[in-house]
Amino acid sequence: MLHHAGASDSRTGPGGPRNAMQARDLVRALLESSGIVRPGSSAGDSLLTDALLVTSELVTNAVRHGGGLLAFDAALCAGGTGLRIAVTDATSARPPDPASPAPGAITGQGGFGWPLIRRLTRSVTITPAAQGGKRIEVVVPLDGGAGPDGANGPGTEGTARV
Repeated sequence: MLHHAGASDSRTGPGGPRNAMQARDLVRALLESSGIVRPGSSAGDSLLTDALLVTSELVTNAVRHGGGLLAFDAALCAGGTGLRIAVTDATSARPPDPASPAPGAITGQGGFGWPLIRRLTRSVTITPAAQGGKRIEVVVPLDGGAGPDGANGPGTEGTARV
């Protein structure tokens, strides 16, 4: 069960986020309004940092590699143990698996985003989107528990471990 709070109901479209900065603002507002992080306090700093980094990477990947951001949603999982972030883009091409830095990462041309997403999330689900393209849904743990051994291994796509 998911609990949407305040800005978490935003979807890309009229009034929805169009870029990573706007998506991060929505996630920050959700975590602050729920009391998970407090403005001006160090409580929850690492949770907020992880959530904002995953948000940035997902949205940036949708824009740069996925043909554009079609939808964005963020919500708290039941009990507040996780933050579900969903991004829909315009292409059905899947991110590389296994999630390891791409050869371009060595030359400074990127390639670290998807491995970071996989490392900082509890689950990753990739499904075809109804309007075409794909939907990537992740759960960022808010209770300190990432995937086994701190990372999600191959084969976690399509399965939610929450």
